[in-house]
Amino acid sequence: MTGRVLNNRYELVEKIGTGGMADVYKARCRVLKRWVAVKILKDEFVNDEEFLERFEREAYAAGSLNHPNIVSIYDVGREDNIRYIVMEYVDGITLKDYIRQNGALPWDEAADIAISILSALHKAHRHNIIHRDIKPQNILLTSDNVPKVSDFGIARASTTTTVTRKIDTVGSVHYASPEQARGGYTDEKSDLYSVGVTLFEMVTGRVPFDADNPVTVALKQINDDPPKPSAYVPELPEGIDNIILRAMKKSKSERYDSALQMIAELDHVKKGELGENHSNNWDTQFTTRVIVNTEEETLAGKKDKKAKKRDKKRDKNRDKNRDKKRDKKRDKKDSGKPKKSLGVAVLYVILLGVIIGGLWLMYVHVIGPFIATILEPKNPDVELKSYVGMTLDEAVADLTMLNIPYEDPVYEFHDTIEKGVVIEQSPAAGMEVKTGADAMTKVKLTVSNGKQEVEIPKDLKFADFLETMIFLRDDLKLKPMEVAEYSDEVALGRVIKTEPEMGSVVQVGSQVKVYKSLGPELEFVTVPDLTGCTMDEAKHLLLSVNLSIGRIFPEGKDGYKGFIINQEPKAGDTVKELTPVNIYFQDEQSQASGDGGGNGYVSVPGDVRITEHINIPEGGQFGDTIFLEVYTLFEKTGEEVLELRVNLKKTDFPKSVLIPVTPGYKTTMKVFMDNKLQYQKDIFARQ
Repeated sequence: MTGRVLNNRYELVEKIGTGGMADVYKARCRVLKRWVAVKILKDEFVNDEEFLERFEREAYAAGSLNHPNIVSIYDVGREDNIRYIVMEYVDGITLKDYIRQNGALPWDEAADIAISILSALHKAHRHNIIHRDIKPQNILLTSDNVPKVSDFGIARASTTTTVTRKIDTVGSVHYASPEQARGGYTDEKSDLYSVGVTLFEMVTGRVPFDADNPVTVALKQINDDPPKPSAYVPELPEGIDNIILRAMKKSKSERYDSALQMIAELDHVKKGELGENHSNNWDTQFTTRVIVNTEEETLAGKKDKKAKKRDKKRDKNRDKNRDKKRDKKRDKKDSGKPKKSLGVAVLYVILLGVIIGGLWLMYVHVIGPFIATILEPKNPDVELKSYVGMTLDEAVADLTMLNIPYEDPVYEFHDTIEKGVVIEQSPAAGMEVKTGADAMTKVKLTVSNGKQEVEIPKDLKFADFLETMIFLRDDLKLKPMEVAEYSDEVALGRVIKTEPEMGSVVQVGSQVKVYKSLGPELEFVTVPDLTGCTMDEAKHLLLSVNLSIGRIFPEGKDGYKGFIINQEPKAGDTVKELTPVNIYFQDEQSQASGDGGGNGYVSVPGDVRITEHINIPEGGQFGDTIFLEVYTLFEKTGEEVLELRVNLKKTDFPKSVLIPVTPGYKTTMKVFMDNKLQYQKDIFARQ
């Protein structure tokens, strides 16, 4: 769209904003050689009669108003399928952005801005136009900080039946009057409520009502009393508190009668008077001056200073002479009257005041409420329809239209009903309920939050398998299923992958395959005979069949010379690749012996290893593959050492294991299968 020329006159230069129904461009008027703003209706709305009506209404509403605090409308046009409004270009920012940049504004600056907004609304209201969307986003501040009211897109004539069908944007609900929030009748006082909210935000930096969703905000606008602004800004004058809270009264009858009256009270506060204590005769004191300042301020600024001074002096002398003549005449008249007549007059005045005061109190406390009770229309009872199956928006719109109060919706996960649909209501359909102020109960809606879903963590690879299974089952409420496979990359007992893959979002209760690593898949080889070999020869033989050297005995030697006299596993045993082979060099002659009692005694000259054969316990229930772990606990040091950890087939048993023993001390062997202790055995070594 940029670069296009509309009506051979308005050259679109750049896009400077966008809204719910239109985009705004900065443009150059080729005829008058000036910058303008062009608002263009979005393509999706050009055939929508409602939006076309609103778009044209903005042009006609604002175009009929000529005021320094209202954005001027210059032209309305149509070219091809493009509908546009040409308006005054304001080089500045919105009041909302100004508050974001500066935080809470000084109260006197906020009062000046509010007076300018109210002055613009006074002009609109005098032309029977209600804005209906006053908020900081629709107030523009020029580079000289002059406020200008914009966006009359939902304005309506106050002489028509003005009913709010819908609050148009999420942002607007924070500034909507209670009658707008419930879809009731709006008038000039609805605009004053929104000005009160805007003034609240200016002096505190926050809106009075806020929540996670617009429905809750609307309910607060209807039911909750606003907090005092001074609760957030203690130094705020009491008068500002009073003005804001009066403008935001729930009942329209308790708000200001007009924008002009609210201007007068703001003016009082700026002069140092509290908004609640000044005289009610505001109209005779301030009306003329306010109108001059807002609508005809240019006239006041054109008087010559000398002429003003001369007129002031002349008026002063004239008033002085008139006062002298009046006083002289009154003194002459009073001199002939009896002095007691003054006392009688005072008495009459007092009696008259008492009578009038009594009649007023009787009207306020007795007659007035009685008449209001008689004349007040009663809200009819209505039969509650079924909202189950409707969307929340549809249900809320219907309740609002019928003036039936409702609570904040309750959300629950549901496996079959899609998100945002009502699944339960209370009271039930068919029950008769009262509406409006007569309502005794509020409708409670339970809304589906859709299927409950969780995300499979992205960092499960290489995690401990058992911990992962517990986490998926207990924390995420999933159904993990074990799948074991070999992996050259992932260590034994760690997670390789999941199905669905990590990072996927799945429904609670879904089955997830968790792949557990069995380590690298190794071949079985035959252990070579190392007896009689030197260290170098043993290394060569083991490397040739992809086995490794285990522990070397006797330990603690700087180097090993001589020949190997023993080994474990034994020559000819079948083991998996990479299995460590322990080797024994000649040190001293030793002879192993037992005590014949089966207690595992050995006779050794020093720390050595003996062979133990691990068998599957009788009656043990195991799969085809068994995860074997063997630990030794040394009585001498109290240390527990892992001697073996391996996955074996049932056919690999019995399994030979070398167990280190120390003469004179007990060594305890613990055997675990599939992470459970199966048995333990004490081995004693003696010299």
